[in-house]
Amino acid sequence: MRKQRNISPDERRIRLAKCVLGLVWLTIIAVCLLHKDEFTLEGILNDTPRQPVLAALVLLVLFAVKSLSIFLYSGLLYAANGVLFPLPAAIAVSIAGTAVMVSIPYWLGKRLGSQAVQYILNRYPKASVLRDIRSGSDFFFVLIVRLLGILPADVVSAYMGAVGVKYRDYLPACILGFLPPCVLFPIMGMSLSDVHSPQFLIAAGIEFVAMLLSCIVFHFYRKKHCTKKQEGEQPS
Repeated sequence: MRKQRNISPDERRIRLAKCVLGLVWLTIIAVCLLHKDEFTLEGILNDTPRQPVLAALVLLVLFAVKSLSIFLYSGLLYAANGVLFPLPAAIAVSIAGTAVMVSIPYWLGKRLGSQAVQYILNRYPKASVLRDIRSGSDFFFVLIVRLLGILPADVVSAYMGAVGVKYRDYLPACILGFLPPCVLFPIMGMSLSDVHSPQFLIAAGIEFVAMLLSCIVFHFYRKKHCTKKQEGEQPS
């Protein structure tokens, strides 16, 4: 008979974490599929309490759900904040929600480690660009990836945790990277009744310009990084 291999405590923890993560995913997917028609701006607003504190708590829970699900678009939550709260409060709730949204998959990825990295690279081949552009400051690395939005937010968060990006660099960079939608989407939400208003058009225009600039910065950043890498590989 083949001798059964002893399973180390670390392997047991990884298997347990994978089982828990799988159950969480199955639960979220089931809920999202059953209530997918409610995950709209109107549905969120209808189901959110009118008391400011309770409304903020409900939205933070929705940001937590978003952190583990691709069914819910974060822009809807930011826009809902603009409808439910005055602008300063809407921005504050958006920033707090962003912190929740990017932290949960980060810590799950950190817990799973290299197995999470391998899964992400297999499931999302485009994620290899994250490995290619990481050099120097992790703060700038996280910031440029967040500004670009080239991959789902939860995938990026799990990857950052799994590859060992320090949380003290990760969280501030995420908040800064998500700052444009944290500010602009609530402004657009406040003026949804008139999408031709200057307020809505200016906010949408700034969001577009921010995305365009981030793409330009990424182009030159990657070009510079690839040039340095090629120079380092050339035989002396």
